[in-house]
Amino acid sequence: MAHESHNLNRQLLEKYGPMIGGKDLYLAMGFKSYGAFRLANERKEIPIKVFKIPKRRDWYALTSDLAQWLISLTRATEFDPTEMGG
Repeated sequence: MAHESHNLNRQLLEKYGPMIGGKDLYLAMGFKSYGAFRLANERKEIPIKVFKIPKRRDWYALTSDLAQWLISLTRATEFDPTEMGG
């Protein structure tokens, strides 16, 4: 799993650099629109730290934080065939 995490982090860093923001951020987090992201942010429901950059409109996050969060989602929902019963 550490290898998978490292690969995802590397891929995101190559594509976005150390920060990801705006549409790329909210789409990567699974939001269909900026409005949905904004509402979740206002409700403090964004699971990673997001921040503003002075004189910029968008919200940003560290790419490594996004990668870690995405990997944590797969760990939380891994398939266990023994739980199927039968």
